[in-house]
Amino acid sequence: MLQDLSTTELALREHAENEQILVVNAEIARLQRQQEHHETQRRQLVRERLRRRFTASPFGRLAADLILPFLHACETLRWFAASPAASAQLCWQGFGCRVSHIHGVAASLTPEAASSLVTALYWPALQSLVVDIDSPGWVQVLNALGGAGKEAAPQRHPVLLGLQGLSICFPVERPSLASLERWRLVEPMLMQFGGLLAAAPLQELVLTDLRSAAIFTMALHACRRHLRVCRASFIGPESRRDPLQLPADGLPALECLMVRHRDFCGQRASRQGRMCVEAEPLLSCLRSVRRPERLRVLALAGIRIDGSKEETAVLLRALHSFPGIAVVALRFSVPSTFGTLLPPRTLIGLRCAWPKVGHFAIADMSLHGFDYWPEQMTDFQQLYPHGKVPEPFEVFCNEFNRVLAVEYGTTAEAQWTNLERHQHLFWAGVAAWLPQMPRNEVGRRTAELFPSGL
Repeated sequence: MLQDLSTTELALREHAENEQILVVNAEIARLQRQQEHHETQRRQLVRERLRRRFTASPFGRLAADLILPFLHACETLRWFAASPAASAQLCWQGFGCRVSHIHGVAASLTPEAASSLVTALYWPALQSLVVDIDSPGWVQVLNALGGAGKEAAPQRHPVLLGLQGLSICFPVERPSLASLERWRLVEPMLMQFGGLLAAAPLQELVLTDLRSAAIFTMALHACRRHLRVCRASFIGPESRRDPLQLPADGLPALECLMVRHRDFCGQRASRQGRMCVEAEPLLSCLRSVRRPERLRVLALAGIRIDGSKEETAVLLRALHSFPGIAVVALRFSVPSTFGTLLPPRTLIGLRCAWPKVGHFAIADMSLHGFDYWPEQMTDFQQLYPHGKVPEPFEVFCNEFNRVLAVEYGTTAEAQWTNLERHQHLFWAGVAAWLPQMPRNEVGRRTAELFPSGL
């Protein structure tokens, strides 16, 4: 018998050692992949730095200016990575040019060069565009785009037939009279540019720290059929004057909708408010999604969903149809939203409908779920101070204890005993996942879900 016990003990020890080896090998493989990723990024940055040094050197400028006339402009752009201003100069000489991506223009771009760029480039070939409103060069380009039209030749008219990615940013963190004047100057130009998006098969829209939602509304309505990813952030009180307008026809290709509003640093909390969106248009957009399993991100941060009790209840129940959600952040206007509108079984079923969500938090009028641990919101060690894999009921209690007590007048223990076996297994899987979840912020995680050159 002692020999059998020693054999069993050795077998268990060997099994434990094998499991530990597998865990170590998996961690080594993950670190190797991460190192390869960082090395690839490092090489790309080194190449970009060398390219910029070359183009900024006297020889690089000379090479870009003295292009032999028998060379095609597209080859020149590929070889010398010429700026859009140099592209415009080559096009103006009559050689013709197709530029696929414009991710920056020189801040010193003159109005004449910007006009040449707009009238000479073959706009239907453009696939991605990154507009930095803080750059004076982009202001000149937008101004020239607004003036292009009947005066331009028909074949050079700026029609964006191939544009798939658009990014517009205005990175000003503090309010100032100069930044406000710049925004008021540029906003009409952006609206004129938005009129060119009607024919664009836009799939990704990124708007960063804009002062109003007008261009957001125009782009969504113009490109609603193809848009997969929409990431927008707004700043300042001007942004919340009007509700967000979502297209009535919906967004059938939607995979990510992440909109955020915040005020400037230093503004008093008493002045701060929330942007709002109506529940019924949001529900129409969600119902229009052709592939519900592909919707990964539905996050409206700093935005209130306004609607009646009936509209909000229908919206909450519709969320069951999106099992692929990995990031969700919603805030409602109905007091005691969940206890007023949903029975506890339905609320718990909504949580179980999102297997890719690891951290789930619910308050009186809001819910948040992430496939990473949001360190800016909750301290992991504070919730699970023992530092081990938590028990399934421990996770369930942290997620639902408060809302069940405040809004339903019951306890987490009572609801846990009524759960079915597959629901217990669901929280067992979540508990095993939590300690190894990445500790990322929402912006970085969204970038990982939807990689883009923008």
